[in-house]
Amino acid sequence: MQGLDATLFGLINAGPSVPAWSLGLARFASDILPALLALAIGVGALFNRRWRRVFFTAFVSVVLVWVIVNVFRSLFPIPRPAFYGLGIQWVPQGLRPGFPSLHVAGTFAAAFSLWCLPRRAPMAAALAVAAVVAWSRLYLGLHFPSDVFAAMMLGALVSFMVERCISRPLAFSISRSPLVRRRSRVKRV
Repeated sequence: MQGLDATLFGLINAGPSVPAWSLGLARFASDILPALLALAIGVGALFNRRWRRVFFTAFVSVVLVWVIVNVFRSLFPIPRPAFYGLGIQWVPQGLRPGFPSLHVAGTFAAAFSLWCLPRRAPMAAALAVAAVVAWSRLYLGLHFPSDVFAAMMLGALVSFMVERCISRPLAFSISRSPLVRRRSRVKRV
Protein backbone atom coordinates (compact mmCIF):
# COMPACT_ATOMS: atom_id res chain seq x y z
CA MET A 1 0.00 0.00 0.00
CA GLN A 2 2.83 2.43 0.75
CA GLY A 3 4.13 2.18 -2.80
CA LEU A 4 0.70 2.92 -4.24
CA ASP A 5 0.28 5.77 -1.73
CA ALA A 6 3.59 7.34 -2.79
CA THR A 7 2.81 6.87 -6.49
CA LEU A 8 -0.61 8.50 -6.22
CA PHE A 9 0.86 11.28 -4.13
CA GLY A 10 3.48 11.92 -6.81
CA LEU A 11 0.78 12.19 -9.48
CA ILE A 12 -1.31 14.72 -7.53
CA ASN A 13 1.31 16.83 -5.72
CA ALA A 14 2.02 20.15 -7.47
CA GLY A 15 5.42 20.23 -9.12
CA PRO A 16 7.77 23.21 -9.38
CA SER A 17 6.40 24.31 -12.78
CA VAL A 18 2.70 24.63 -11.84
CA PRO A 19 1.06 28.01 -12.41
CA ALA A 20 0.91 30.30 -9.38
CA TRP A 21 -2.87 30.60 -9.65
CA SER A 22 -3.28 26.85 -9.06
CA LEU A 23 -1.32 27.10 -5.81
CA GLY A 24 -3.42 30.10 -4.79
CA LEU A 25 -6.59 28.14 -5.54
CA ALA A 26 -5.34 25.17 -3.53
CA ARG A 27 -4.43 27.39 -0.57
CA PHE A 28 -7.84 29.05 -0.73
CA ALA A 29 -9.52 25.63 -0.83
CA SER A 30 -7.43 24.36 2.05
CA ASP A 31 -7.72 27.38 4.34
CA ILE A 32 -10.93 29.24 3.44
CA LEU A 33 -13.43 26.70 2.04
CA PRO A 34 -13.89 24.82 5.35
CA ALA A 35 -14.70 28.12 7.09
CA LEU A 36 -17.12 29.11 4.30
CA LEU A 37 -18.90 25.76 4.63
CA ALA A 38 -19.25 26.29 8.38
CA LEU A 39 -20.52 29.83 7.77
CA ALA A 40 -23.11 28.58 5.26
CA ILE A 41 -24.38 25.99 7.74
CA GLY A 42 -24.51 28.65 10.47
CA VAL A 43 -26.46 31.05 8.26
CA GLY A 44 -28.90 28.29 7.37
CA ALA A 45 -29.39 27.61 11.09
CA LEU A 46 -30.46 31.23 11.62
CA PHE A 47 -33.49 30.78 9.38
CA ASN A 48 -34.56 27.15 9.54
CA ARG A 49 -35.20 24.63 12.30
CA ARG A 50 -33.83 21.67 10.30
CA TRP A 51 -30.64 23.61 9.62
CA ARG A 52 -30.29 24.15 13.37
CA ARG A 53 -30.14 20.40 13.78
CA VAL A 54 -27.59 20.24 10.95
CA PHE A 55 -25.55 22.97 12.66
CA PHE A 56 -25.62 21.09 15.97
CA THR A 57 -24.64 17.83 14.25
CA ALA A 58 -21.85 19.53 12.30
CA PHE A 59 -20.51 21.31 15.37
CA VAL A 60 -20.43 18.19 17.56
CA SER A 61 -19.02 16.11 14.69
CA VAL A 62 -16.19 18.54 13.98
CA VAL A 63 -15.27 18.75 17.67
CA LEU A 64 -15.25 14.94 17.95
CA VAL A 65 -13.20 14.60 14.77
CA TRP A 66 -10.67 17.11 16.13
CA VAL A 67 -10.34 15.09 19.35
CA ILE A 68 -10.09 11.74 17.56
CA VAL A 69 -7.49 12.96 15.06
CA ASN A 70 -5.32 14.58 17.72
CA VAL A 71 -5.46 11.54 20.02
CA PHE A 72 -4.67 9.22 17.11
CA ARG A 73 -1.77 11.41 15.96
CA SER A 74 -0.30 11.50 19.47
CA LEU A 75 -0.53 7.70 19.82
CA PHE A 76 0.53 6.85 16.25
CA PRO A 77 2.61 9.69 14.76
CA ILE A 78 2.52 8.70 11.09
CA PRO A 79 4.63 11.21 9.14
CA ARG A 80 3.68 13.42 6.22
CA PRO A 81 5.24 13.00 2.74
CA ALA A 82 7.90 15.66 3.48
CA PHE A 83 9.37 13.38 6.15
CA TYR A 84 10.29 10.92 3.40
CA GLY A 85 11.54 13.66 1.09
CA LEU A 86 8.63 13.15 -1.30
CA GLY A 87 7.21 15.93 -3.42
CA ILE A 88 7.02 19.59 -2.53
CA GLN A 89 5.32 20.81 0.62
CA TRP A 90 3.87 24.16 -0.53
CA VAL A 91 2.58 25.14 2.91
CA PRO A 92 5.03 24.66 5.78
CA GLN A 93 3.82 21.94 8.12
CA GLY A 94 7.10 20.74 9.50
CA LEU A 95 7.41 17.12 10.40
CA ARG A 96 4.16 16.93 12.37
CA PRO A 97 2.13 13.75 11.94
CA GLY A 98 -0.38 13.89 9.11
CA PHE A 99 -2.56 10.79 9.41
CA PRO A 100 -5.48 11.34 9.12
CA SER A 101 -5.95 14.81 7.65
CA LEU A 102 -7.74 17.05 10.14
CA HIS A 103 -8.85 19.52 7.43
CA VAL A 104 -10.43 16.77 5.36
CA ALA A 105 -12.03 14.94 8.30
CA GLY A 106 -13.61 18.11 9.66
CA THR A 107 -14.88 19.27 6.28
CA PHE A 108 -16.37 15.88 5.44
CA ALA A 109 -17.96 15.67 8.90
CA ALA A 110 -19.63 19.02 8.31
CA ALA A 111 -20.67 18.06 4.77
CA PHE A 112 -22.19 14.73 5.82
CA SER A 113 -24.16 16.44 8.58
CA LEU A 114 -26.41 17.82 5.81
CA TRP A 115 -27.72 14.38 4.89
CA CYS A 116 -30.68 14.71 7.26
CA LEU A 117 -32.13 17.56 5.16
CA PRO A 118 -35.03 16.63 2.88
CA ARG A 119 -33.26 17.98 -0.23
CA ARG A 120 -29.95 16.50 -1.37
CA ALA A 121 -28.61 19.58 -3.19
CA PRO A 122 -27.05 21.21 -0.08
CA MET A 123 -25.25 17.99 0.83
CA ALA A 124 -24.06 17.48 -2.74
CA ALA A 125 -22.66 21.03 -2.78
CA ALA A 126 -21.02 20.52 0.62
CA LEU A 127 -19.48 17.22 -0.50
CA ALA A 128 -18.10 18.97 -3.59
CA VAL A 129 -16.51 21.58 -1.30
CA ALA A 130 -15.08 18.80 0.88
CA ALA A 131 -13.69 17.01 -2.18
CA VAL A 132 -11.95 20.21 -3.28
CA VAL A 133 -10.46 20.57 0.20
CA ALA A 134 -9.23 16.96 0.00
CA TRP A 135 -7.65 17.62 -3.41
CA SER A 136 -5.95 20.76 -2.10
CA ARG A 137 -4.28 18.90 0.77
CA LEU A 138 -2.78 16.45 -1.72
CA TYR A 139 -1.91 19.10 -4.30
CA LEU A 140 -0.08 21.18 -1.70
CA GLY A 141 1.97 18.13 -0.67
CA LEU A 142 0.65 17.98 2.89
CA HIS A 143 -0.82 14.48 2.98
CA PHE A 144 -0.68 11.09 1.38
CA PRO A 145 -3.86 9.84 -0.36
CA SER A 146 -4.35 7.35 2.51
CA ASP A 147 -4.37 10.27 4.99
CA VAL A 148 -7.14 11.90 2.97
CA PHE A 149 -9.14 8.72 2.38
CA ALA A 150 -9.04 7.79 6.08
CA ALA A 151 -10.11 11.33 6.97
CA MET A 152 -13.06 11.15 4.57
CA MET A 153 -14.23 7.91 6.15
CA LEU A 154 -13.71 9.25 9.67
CA GLY A 155 -15.66 12.43 8.95
CA ALA A 156 -18.57 10.50 7.43
CA LEU A 157 -18.66 7.93 10.23
CA VAL A 158 -18.49 10.48 13.04
CA SER A 159 -21.17 12.65 11.44
CA PHE A 160 -23.47 9.67 10.95
CA MET A 161 -22.97 8.49 14.54
CA VAL A 162 -23.52 11.96 16.00
CA GLU A 163 -26.73 12.38 14.01
CA ARG A 164 -28.06 8.93 14.95
CA CYS A 165 -26.89 8.78 18.57
CA ILE A 166 -27.03 12.42 19.72
CA SER A 167 -28.88 14.80 17.39
CA ARG A 168 -31.86 12.62 16.52
CA PRO A 169 -32.57 11.42 20.10
CA LEU A 170 -32.10 14.96 21.38
CA ALA A 171 -34.47 16.40 18.77
CA PHE A 172 -37.02 13.69 19.60
CA SER A 173 -36.83 14.33 23.34
CA ILE A 174 -37.15 18.09 22.78
CA SER A 175 -40.18 17.61 20.54
CA ARG A 176 -41.80 15.45 23.23
CA SER A 177 -41.20 17.96 26.01
CA PRO A 178 -44.36 19.49 27.52
CA LEU A 179 -43.10 23.04 26.94
CA VAL A 180 -42.63 22.48 23.21
CA ARG A 181 -46.01 20.76 22.87
CA ARG A 182 -47.71 23.59 24.74
CA ARG A 183 -46.10 26.21 22.46
CA SER A 184 -47.17 24.31 19.33
CA ARG A 185 -50.80 24.18 20.58
CA VAL A 186 -50.74 27.91 21.21
CA LYS A 187 -49.48 28.58 17.65
CA ARG A 188 -52.31 26.52 16.13
CA VAL A 189 -55.02 28.47 17.98
